[in-house]
Formats: sequence, C-alpha cells, structure tokens
Amino acid sequence: MNALKFLRQIRWESGDGICMSGCELLASEDAVLPNPIPEDGLLLGLTLFGAAESGHVAQPQHDFAVPPDHCWALAVQQGSLLEGRYAAGARIAGVSFFLSRCWLLARTAGDDVMAQLLSYCGQPMPRKAPLSAPLRSHALRLLYSSYCGEMGRLFLAARAHDLLLGLIDSHRNVPGGPMLRTPTGLLRMSRARDILEARLIDPPEPEELAKLAGTSVSALRKEFKAAFGLPVAAYVRKRRLEQAHLSLERGLSVTAVAHQFDYDSPANFSTAFKRQFGYPPSELRVR
Repeated sequence: MNALKFLRQIRWESGDGICMSGCELLASEDAVLPNPIPEDGLLLGLTLFGAAESGHVAQPQHDFAVPPDHCWALAVQQGSLLEGRYAAGARIAGVSFFLSRCWLLARTAGDDVMAQLLSYCGQPMPRKAPLSAPLRSHALRLLYSSYCGEMGRLFLAARAHDLLLGLIDSHRNVPGGPMLRTPTGLLRMSRARDILEARLIDPPEPEELAKLAGTSVSALRKEFKAAFGLPVAAYVRKRRLEQAHLSLERGLSVTAVAHQFDYDSPANFSTAFKRQFGYPPSELRVR
C-alpha cells in the first residue's frame, strides 16, 4: 500500500444499495490494490486519465486493460477479490459506483436501460463506452470539489446522483464489447502518454516524442488519438488545465496559475479553463 499515494479521495453511500468512490492516485512503484466484493452486483465507473490493468484474483483469463476517457461496467460476485494493478509511475483518476444486483432487479420493470445493465451482471468481461465531454467535466468537478464539511456532504450527494444517471445513460443502446488485453500499440502510446505527463509544461515535439515512444510520427498521431480520444496537442492542453484546476484548488491565484502553465495572460487562461470545465477559475477562488 505504501507504493500508492492517494492524492484525492471521495466516498458516498446512498443507503439503498449504491456506493460511490473516487480517487486520484500515484504509484511510486509497481503496486496492487485489492478490492473485496461484498455482494453480487455491478461496478459502473469512468476513468478520467491514466491507465491500469485489473482483474479478478485467480482468474487471469478475465484480466483487462482500464483505458482512460472511457466509461465501463464490470460484473462482480460476492466474496470475490478484484485487483487494480498499477505500473511504477502510473497516475490515474476515476470514479466508480457499486450497484447491488438487488438494486438493479428492483428497477428493471419497464426500463430497458436498467435491464441492459442487469444483463451485464452475467458477463465475465467488462463493457465500455466513450466518456463524453459533459460527463468528464461533471466527474472532474465532483472529484476535485473544494467544498468541505456539511456543504461537502450535500454537494457530494447531489452530484453523485447526477453522475450516476450520466453513467447509466452512457450505456444506452451501446453494444460494446469486452475490453481487450493491451496490444503493443497501446503500450507504445501509454509510454508516450507517460512522457507527456512528466513534461506537461514543456512537452516534446512530435518527432522527439515518437522517438522516445519507439514509433513513427504518423503512427503516433494515429494511434495516440485512437488510444486516448484526443490528438497529442489537445491531450496536453486538457491535462495542463486539469493540473491548473488542482493548483487553484490548493489556493494559488488565477494569475499565478496562468503563469505556471505558460499562458500569455490570465484572461487567456480563464477562457481556456471555462471552455474545459464549463465554469471560470474565479468560481473556485470565491468558495
């Protein structure tokens, strides 16, 4: 456990069969995080950034890759042990809900989407769907909320229901498919992403990045977008803004954060920030 540093954690329970947890964590070395399953049900979640491997203990045939920028649904059984496996240097953030099978059964009558989720409970491999921009923004705001105390609990309860609804809706009529074991191309792109994460302020040029990742520039452009849903430059902009969000949460001024992330002016930074999150950085500063 010492190899995993939790940079952010949230937890909420509805009291009627729903539990939500979210975190951002950093692995200082190869690490495994066990997650015992209390009862039959479905894990419904999303990965904001970073990648990991996961699977049920003693069932290697069911191991799968957890890609960034995706929603996913995974069936779990009471008494089983689910592992998250993180490579050294991995930084990953996401939110997940546990929906008990009883909770789903009580809500399937006349509801095709709930019935579809219940059908996932009988499948050994997870289902996935792309993470939409509004859902990503909602999850970021929930995970990195600056509210605390009673206001924090109220905010968590209100936003958790909204996020769950968005996650459920993201699986509407999505045929999906099992998450595949990580191919060689994705491993190269994961290496490219890790390089970018380490150099967000001064990212390498495409030629240098491709060389460091062990691929060509043309393959980098094609495979990076396929793996992470964004071109390299857009990915860097998004991640810099997410890190800027954290800096604002920690109390730095808008001017200081704009300078830290190399924006020409606080006004340009504020425009980019609002475009990414749907609200201006000044909103964080007044809370």
